[in-house]
Amino acid sequence: MKFDTKKIKAKAKENFEKAWLETADLLPEESKRNYVGGKGRAHPLHDLIQEVRKIFLDLGFDEIENSIFVPEEEVYWQYGPEAPVILDRCYYLAGLPRPDIGLSKEKIERILKVNSKIDIERFQEILRGYREGDIEGDDLFEEMVNKLDIKPEEATGIIEIFPEFRTLTPIPEKMTLRSHMTAVWFPTLRALQHKENLPLRLFSIGVRFRREQKVDATHLRAHYGASCVIMDSEISLDSGKKLSEKILDGLNFKEIHFVKKRATSNYYAPETELEIYSGGIEVADCGMYSPVALSNYGIEYPVFNIGFGLERILMLRENWDDVREVLYPQFYKALELSDDEIADQIKIDKIPETEEGRGLALLISKVARENAERESPCRFLVYKGKFLGKDIEVFILEKEEGTRLLGPAALNDIYVYQGGIYGIPSRPEKLKKGLLEVKKKGARVKFSYLDSIANYFASEIEDSVREKKRRGFFQIKMAKTAADINIAISESARRYITSKNREISLKGPIFTSVEFLVK
Repeated sequence: MKFDTKKIKAKAKENFEKAWLETADLLPEESKRNYVGGKGRAHPLHDLIQEVRKIFLDLGFDEIENSIFVPEEEVYWQYGPEAPVILDRCYYLAGLPRPDIGLSKEKIERILKVNSKIDIERFQEILRGYREGDIEGDDLFEEMVNKLDIKPEEATGIIEIFPEFRTLTPIPEKMTLRSHMTAVWFPTLRALQHKENLPLRLFSIGVRFRREQKVDATHLRAHYGASCVIMDSEISLDSGKKLSEKILDGLNFKEIHFVKKRATSNYYAPETELEIYSGGIEVADCGMYSPVALSNYGIEYPVFNIGFGLERILMLRENWDDVREVLYPQFYKALELSDDEIADQIKIDKIPETEEGRGLALLISKVARENAERESPCRFLVYKGKFLGKDIEVFILEKEEGTRLLGPAALNDIYVYQGGIYGIPSRPEKLKKGLLEVKKKGARVKFSYLDSIANYFASEIEDSVREKKRRGFFQIKMAKTAADINIAISESARRYITSKNREISLKGPIFTSVEFLVK
């Protein structure tokens, strides 16, 4: 079902607790759909991450998960006098203080109006535990429900009594989020230099956070970086360049060349930071860590580092122009669906719930096809026997004279072509010129009109037998929409078809009937 979001929002604004409780009844109690099966789509960035991981692992590097938190002082250890301008692009962490909440007479009265049985002293203990850090913020709600023996909506109502929760101001800490992977290699190297044998070869892939002034086609505030280090008494810049060539060759960047960066970052040694280009485009950055930065961590050996942004690599390889489309296609990429993708989003709507019902649908379809051209009036037995514990007979029939068992469109197949959806007769001589091309070049849906109709009939019989009805007659005459023949088209496919001014032409004379009798 679809929610009336405007109505729900208005109710919640008027009375949140009431809306929260009442809207729970809108959720389906059960589903007939199968949510397991098929093959999912991977995010292209994570496909690349797997590719990069394999390259590093095959080169003998060990994978490390580096911290995303960097104390401010460590940025000074790495960058020296350059640190203040580097920190300008860093995000600082902040947290809300724990308020000292008092219980005035007025507030106690309001609390007891919510629930007159609340133990005020126990509630004071909960507030004290929260203020002193014994109760985490996200546990406060649950503590109130359990220890005060109240309903969740009552706990929400009590929290709303205290404006102290809404007026808290975050207090910043001296802790930042990593803006580049280099910042978190230093503590890792310090921790491992006397635990592992040299050379130490490590790589890490993860998110970096940059306080960009704007988000656009080339700037994001969070993006993925891949980085590796080699720590060894003999590692040199020349050795690092050879490694860089192997890594980038694995990513299909050929004929790379190195350009010495004029303004070396202070965590690199002077004259050792290199930008790496392929086809005139920068693809990576590498260099030797400064002995000064290493000494600030007590690291006793030379270290080579190379790093690159994965979104940039993906953009270059796929010829994309907007980095936002790479990472967040759900927000920034225009919806594009191939005919095959649209075909996969066309489903039979109502399907029998039981194996007996689904078997009956197959029989209806089989008998109907076998006798489709029989002249009417006619009547054919589809099934006789036990069905949901009852003895039943099911027939497919046409009562009117001078026609056929099935209407002209009942056997139509379904095709998607150039973004449109069409019901196409199976016999070529019935096709117009334009529809011949649809049948020849379009993507065929896995079921026909008759398959969908048969499932509808079987589902209706299933419901009727459960409701203890003794007989029933079901018929579909003219179809004007997909819903008329029990076909569901996904919302995204409909939006795409509408945006491209394509058509959905699932219609035609069906004139198909079934009846059942409980003996």
